[in-house]
Amino acid sequence: MSETDQKAKDILARMERDRGTVIMQPWRSILSQRDPEFMERWHELIMYTLIKERALSRQVKEIIAIVMDAMTGYEEGLRIHTRLALEVGVTEEEILEALEVASLLGLHNISIPLPAAMEECDNFKKS
Repeated sequence: MSETDQKAKDILARMERDRGTVIMQPWRSILSQRDPEFMERWHELIMYTLIKERALSRQVKEIIAIVMDAMTGYEEGLRIHTRLALEVGVTEEEILEALEVASLLGLHNISIPLPAAMEECDNFKKS
Protein backbone atom coordinates (compact mmCIF):
# COMPACT_ATOMS: atom_id res chain seq x y z
CA MET A 1 0.00 0.00 0.00
CA SER A 2 1.40 3.39 -0.98
CA GLU A 3 1.83 6.21 1.52
CA THR A 4 -1.05 8.12 -0.09
CA ASP A 5 -3.31 5.05 0.09
CA GLN A 6 -2.46 4.63 3.77
CA LYS A 7 -3.15 8.33 4.50
CA ALA A 8 -6.52 8.06 2.73
CA LYS A 9 -7.41 4.93 4.69
CA ASP A 10 -6.31 6.55 7.96
CA ILE A 11 -8.36 9.74 7.49
CA LEU A 12 -11.50 7.80 6.51
CA ALA A 13 -11.08 5.56 9.58
CA ARG A 14 -10.54 8.63 11.78
CA MET A 15 -13.67 10.28 10.39
CA GLU A 16 -15.74 7.20 11.17
CA ARG A 17 -14.24 6.83 14.66
CA ASP A 18 -14.61 10.51 15.60
CA ARG A 19 -18.07 11.06 14.18
CA GLY A 20 -19.62 7.70 14.90
CA THR A 21 -21.78 7.44 11.80
CA VAL A 22 -20.19 8.33 8.50
CA ILE A 23 -21.73 7.37 5.19
CA MET A 24 -18.83 6.81 2.83
CA GLN A 25 -19.89 8.63 -0.28
CA PRO A 26 -17.61 8.22 -3.30
CA TRP A 27 -16.46 11.85 -3.17
CA ARG A 28 -14.98 11.31 0.29
CA SER A 29 -12.88 8.40 -0.92
CA ILE A 30 -11.78 10.32 -4.00
CA LEU A 31 -10.73 13.41 -2.04
CA SER A 32 -9.05 11.29 0.64
CA GLN A 33 -6.99 9.61 -2.08
CA ARG A 34 -6.19 12.72 -4.08
CA ASP A 35 -5.86 15.28 -1.30
CA PRO A 36 -5.71 13.68 2.15
CA GLU A 37 -4.59 16.95 3.74
CA PHE A 38 -7.76 18.68 2.53
CA MET A 39 -9.91 15.88 3.93
CA GLU A 40 -8.08 16.08 7.23
CA ARG A 41 -8.74 19.84 7.44
CA TRP A 42 -12.36 19.35 6.39
CA HIS A 43 -12.83 16.73 9.10
CA GLU A 44 -11.26 19.02 11.72
CA LEU A 45 -13.64 21.80 10.67
CA ILE A 46 -16.64 19.45 10.97
CA MET A 47 -15.49 18.32 14.42
CA TYR A 48 -14.97 21.90 15.61
CA THR A 49 -18.13 23.34 14.10
CA LEU A 50 -20.67 20.56 14.48
CA ILE A 51 -19.43 18.17 17.15
CA LYS A 52 -17.68 20.37 19.73
CA GLU A 53 -20.14 22.04 22.06
CA ARG A 54 -19.53 25.75 22.36
CA ALA A 55 -22.33 28.34 22.51
CA LEU A 56 -24.77 25.96 20.80
CA SER A 57 -25.50 22.46 22.05
CA ARG A 58 -24.97 19.46 19.80
CA GLN A 59 -28.76 19.05 19.69
CA VAL A 60 -29.28 22.56 18.32
CA LYS A 61 -26.51 22.08 15.76
CA GLU A 62 -28.08 18.84 14.52
CA ILE A 63 -31.46 20.57 14.18
CA ILE A 64 -29.80 23.32 12.14
CA ALA A 65 -28.13 20.69 9.95
CA ILE A 66 -31.49 18.95 9.41
CA VAL A 67 -33.14 22.21 8.37
CA MET A 68 -30.25 23.20 6.08
CA ASP A 69 -30.26 19.79 4.40
CA ALA A 70 -34.04 19.94 4.06
CA MET A 71 -33.99 23.38 2.47
CA THR A 72 -31.22 22.45 0.04
CA GLY A 73 -32.86 19.16 -0.91
CA TYR A 74 -30.00 17.00 0.40
CA GLU A 75 -32.02 13.99 1.52
CA GLU A 76 -29.08 11.77 2.44
CA GLY A 77 -27.66 14.47 4.73
CA LEU A 78 -31.09 15.02 6.23
CA ARG A 79 -31.35 11.31 7.04
CA ILE A 80 -27.87 11.24 8.56
CA HIS A 81 -28.48 14.31 10.73
CA THR A 82 -31.95 13.12 11.75
CA ARG A 83 -30.41 9.88 13.05
CA LEU A 84 -27.58 11.77 14.76
CA ALA A 85 -30.05 14.22 16.31
CA LEU A 86 -32.13 11.39 17.72
CA GLU A 87 -28.98 9.74 19.08
CA VAL A 88 -28.03 12.92 20.99
CA GLY A 89 -31.50 13.34 22.46
CA VAL A 90 -33.45 15.50 20.02
CA THR A 91 -37.08 14.40 19.95
CA GLU A 92 -39.21 13.62 16.93
CA GLU A 93 -41.45 16.52 17.94
CA GLU A 94 -38.50 18.95 17.91
CA ILE A 95 -37.42 17.74 14.46
CA LEU A 96 -40.96 18.07 13.13
CA GLU A 97 -41.36 21.57 14.58
CA ALA A 98 -38.02 22.70 13.14
CA LEU A 99 -39.10 21.49 9.71
CA GLU A 100 -42.46 23.21 10.12
CA VAL A 101 -40.72 26.50 10.96
CA ALA A 102 -38.41 26.07 7.98
CA SER A 103 -41.40 25.36 5.76
CA LEU A 104 -42.58 28.93 6.24
CA LEU A 105 -39.92 29.86 3.68
CA GLY A 106 -41.66 27.69 1.13
CA LEU A 107 -43.99 24.84 1.97
CA HIS A 108 -43.02 22.86 -1.13
CA ASN A 109 -39.45 22.68 0.20
CA ILE A 110 -40.42 20.06 2.79
CA SER A 111 -42.35 17.73 0.50
CA ILE A 112 -39.36 15.34 0.25
CA PRO A 113 -37.45 15.97 3.49
CA LEU A 114 -40.43 15.71 5.85
CA PRO A 115 -41.31 12.11 4.92
CA ALA A 116 -37.59 11.19 4.96
CA ALA A 117 -37.05 12.67 8.44
CA MET A 118 -40.15 10.98 9.83
CA GLU A 119 -39.08 7.66 8.28
CA GLU A 120 -35.74 7.98 10.08
CA CYS A 121 -37.57 8.71 13.35
CA ASP A 122 -39.66 5.55 12.84
CA ASN A 123 -36.53 3.51 12.03
CA PHE A 124 -34.81 4.86 15.14
CA LYS A 125 -37.73 3.76 17.31
CA LYS A 126 -37.46 0.24 15.87
CA SER A 127 -33.71 -0.06 16.50
